[in-house]
Amino acid sequence: MKTFRLTALATVLLASAGASAQTYYYSDQASSGPQFYGAVTYQLGIPIGNTYNYVQDVSWRGIGLDLQWMVKPTLSVGVAFGWNVFYENVTTTINTVPGGVPSGTGVSIYGNQDRNFNFFPLLADVRFVPKLKNGVRPFLGVGVGGYITTQQLGIGLYSFSQTAFQFGLAPELGVIIPVEGGAGIQISFRYNMAFAGGGISFQQWLGMNVGVAWGPGI
Repeated sequence: MKTFRLTALATVLLASAGASAQTYYYSDQASSGPQFYGAVTYQLGIPIGNTYNYVQDVSWRGIGLDLQWMVKPTLSVGVAFGWNVFYENVTTTINTVPGGVPSGTGVSIYGNQDRNFNFFPLLADVRFVPKLKNGVRPFLGVGVGGYITTQQLGIGLYSFSQTAFQFGLAPELGVIIPVEGGAGIQISFRYNMAFAGGGISFQQWLGMNVGVAWGPGI
């Protein structure tokens, strides 16, 4: 009987200690605030729609920076910045000159042309980021904000350009693969949509991004 009482007392004490430790753990996590993670990515761009009609070549010049904070175990919020350049040299007839004579006025220009777009995404980002047992974090996110867009055309001795801020939306699907020491590899596909504004038509492209991620949030 005495042994039973001692065993019961020991069980109660261990349960209390376990509960105290668990409470301390969550309290410590809350006091430390949301965990941060970020990524620097190389971005390849495939033009679509109006973007493809102006520049058909795939963009090999793109870089991005993602900054994220885990506000819940499977939810992060942050910002995404980037610079994407699309360029093509063609010899054809063009009816629309950036910042100049619009199509439909009867004016056409023929000759060797340097065409390019410069996009600077400025997006607020939210992600659903579950964590698998092996530490891998697949994610589904969406960015909302804008794109600073510059469209340029060089033909002969003449150059035309216009710059506009376009409202933007960018759904994204990707994965973060931890390596070690708080670092990892981030791979994602981001569908960039810059809606018509400032004289520049609706632009869109598919970004294929790969880079280095870091931070305690991964």
